[in-house]
Amino acid sequence: MAPHASVATMSLGSGRQQRPVSPRLALPAGGWLAHHDAGPAWQPRSLAARDAARGRLLALGAGLLAAGALVVTARSRARSRAGQLAGRYALALGQLGCEELDVRIGGIRALERVARDSPGHHPAVMGVLADFIRERSGPPRPPPGPGRQAPEPSPRPDVQAAITALGRRRIEPGLRPVDLAGADLTGADLADADLAGADLARAEFAGAELTGALWPPGGPVPAGWERHTGSGQLIAAGTGADRAAARQPHR
Repeated sequence: MAPHASVATMSLGSGRQQRPVSPRLALPAGGWLAHHDAGPAWQPRSLAARDAARGRLLALGAGLLAAGALVVTARSRARSRAGQLAGRYALALGQLGCEELDVRIGGIRALERVARDSPGHHPAVMGVLADFIRERSGPPRPPPGPGRQAPEPSPRPDVQAAITALGRRRIEPGLRPVDLAGADLTGADLADADLAGADLARAEFAGAELTGALWPPGGPVPAGWERHTGSGQLIAAGTGADRAAARQPHR
């Protein structure tokens, strides 16, 4: 006999007729449905996780590419700037040897700008200016014509321009002293110039304007001047400390 089979009985008149009823099968529907229904809910979560991971990887890759581009750009700009500074330095050096006075003065000012813009060029520029002063400051100017009064001795304009640039240079620990040994600075304008780190041995300062110039400690002071003990600046002999105290070191 088939399981779960049953017989239905019907009354028709005086007789009774039996009709078989289809058997009903009991299936474990709960477990089967739970297993097959999990697929549609699990797949979106899996796709979302993959999409999120892919997005993070793409963002990371884009960030690395951007960082690399920035590094390349920075290096390119640094090389370009270094090349421009080297070109400016070479051009200014060439101008120092020109026969025209205005061109030489322009070269001196260009060198000073290079030294200000590039700390790496600063020592070389100051050395070039010191060499220029020593080599060009010696020969005197030609004597005046008949009936003319001799002018006060003073450096040529290009030499004075180099002296001025050298006097306002940047002073930092570790920089080598500026070599002005033996330079003829007769009549030069050195007011407020920073000469504290300069080698002034055997230099000539007759008639020079030295008011407020920072002088090397322990170095010989030119005749007619004295070094203020507080500021280290030169003052005219007999001026007194009151006026010197009002002047601050020029840096």
